Amino acid sequence: MWADVRFAFRQLRKSPGFAIAAVATLALAIGANTVVFAILNALVLRPLNVPAAENIYLVGHAHSIWGYESYANYLDLRDRNRSFDALAGDDISQAGLDTGKNPSQAWVIEATGNYFRCIGLQPYLGRFFHAADDTDQTARRISY
Repeated sequence: MWADVRFAFRQLRKSPGFAIAAVATLALAIGANTVVFAILNALVLRPLNVPAAENIYLVGHAHSIWGYESYANYLDLRDRNRSFDALAGDDISQAGLDTGKNPSQAWVIEATGNYFRCIGLQPYLGRFFHAADDTDQTARRISY
């Protein structure tokens, strides 16, 4: 085996351009593999950082392109619910954020008033919004 390793190093020394290309290709491949695994590990393999994450399910409309329900459908599902402990709704979209210097895009999450109670999160200080804060004026839609 050591003879093969010495022979490989001799060959790489004879053609440094090929050696640099081989090392750069290996570095890019290993780096890309590391990034993909890190993202997969963070989003798929690790459980959610909420209490009883194994009891959280996503309910959507099977015949919709996006799988979303309207706010009226959510209210109907929530009021007729017999299968789950609670139902909450959310919608993720992008919006412009202008702090006076550089406008930028920000992710906006619209959620129903019982969202944090459903997933079992409690704030360290203050309070989250509650179901009493969830009115037709404040939560006009989940998504359309």
